Amino acid sequence: MAIFEVKGGARLEGEVVLSGAKNAALPMLFGSLLSTGTVELRNVPVRMADIKVAIRILRKMGASVTVEGTTVAIDPSGVSSPVVPADLASKIRYSLLLLGVMLVKFGRVELPFPGGCDIGTRKFDLHIKGLQDLGADIEVTPEGITGRTGGLAGAKIDFYLPTTSGTENVMLAACRAEGRTVIRNANTRPEIADFAGFLRGMGAKIEVSSRLVTIDGVRRLKGTSHTVMSGGDEAMTYMIAAGVTGSEIVIRDYDLSTLRVDVQYLKEAGMRIFEWGNSVYVSAKNGLRPFDMFTAPYPGVNSDLQPLFAVLALCAPGVSTITDQRFTDRFAYVKQLRAFGANIENYGNCAVVTGGARLRGARVSATDLRGGTATVLAGLAASGTTRVENVYQIDRGYENLEKKLASLGAKIRRIGESRPAK
Repeated sequence: MAIFEVKGGARLEGEVVLSGAKNAALPMLFGSLLSTGTVELRNVPVRMADIKVAIRILRKMGASVTVEGTTVAIDPSGVSSPVVPADLASKIRYSLLLLGVMLVKFGRVELPFPGGCDIGTRKFDLHIKGLQDLGADIEVTPEGITGRTGGLAGAKIDFYLPTTSGTENVMLAACRAEGRTVIRNANTRPEIADFAGFLRGMGAKIEVSSRLVTIDGVRRLKGTSHTVMSGGDEAMTYMIAAGVTGSEIVIRDYDLSTLRVDVQYLKEAGMRIFEWGNSVYVSAKNGLRPFDMFTAPYPGVNSDLQPLFAVLALCAPGVSTITDQRFTDRFAYVKQLRAFGANIENYGNCAVVTGGARLRGARVSATDLRGGTATVLAGLAASGTTRVENVYQIDRGYENLEKKLASLGAKIRRIGESRPAK
């Protein structure tokens, strides 16, 4: 298994270019199966582990997939079965989207339970309810999820909380349902707006506004060409990396229009961030101060990022709080951060961080994607050497994280080959 070896204390400087957003690319890859023609996706983060798994799923189901650089072309004409390969679909959370896709394409589906990060209870009841509201008959068995439908019809759907992939699943099915579907309390984060743009390119009639998605079903979806948006989570990762190392960096070809609340928290923590031309300039040379951060549905801070904010808080003298209002059990990383000598306590859905003490290098493990990334950031800020195990979790959501950080001056290298734990 691969590890990251990080030697802390280096200041970062220079420019970094972001990859495409994983959580925008994945629904587009699976949504391409509804097309009657070839779909071309540009700026796909093809080196991310989850993207590799998604492409393997498409190919195993019979789609023709070609990859050239960051461009992926999908011809779904060879897909002939609604049975989703269990050995692959169980590795990623986004395989859930094949529920909506296969119900539309074949009128039935057989899907294993999805994989993804272990961050506490991650229900998929809203996926099922939304598809049932459209007219699907879905059953959860010990082996997985099966579904049938004699035809889908538009409906008014109310989510009790804004779900990202649940919203996308209903969007996919509703695009081909008879009549109008309205999703209220939908998650309308930027990746979903990008996904809606992709679907419109395929001929879908869909509108997205704050917490509201409206879809008028169409008879067919055609091939299209679409450029995947850049990753906001990745942008925040490098901005926080600059924060914990007291550095200045530039993020090229990016703007902050989708990260206003996130960036405001960074500014409250003492960082200077501004846009100039087509780039974002980030500086933490004047030091950090404590802050209180709450996750919330967009435009609030995504729950994914709270482990990274916790590391930023460790580098800010004083007491900060990190409250997660979505995944209340997403604090497995706290134990890993304590290995650095961090003063951090977890109470329910809140972490209390007393920052300012010097961190020391440690041997830790990536508990999940962002929790693992948090340990890398802590290693950058710590004295001595840090070794992060289970790097596969980090590779699920980043392309060449260690190479991009090294290009900014970080002392980080990969040792061994990354592969999923059995």
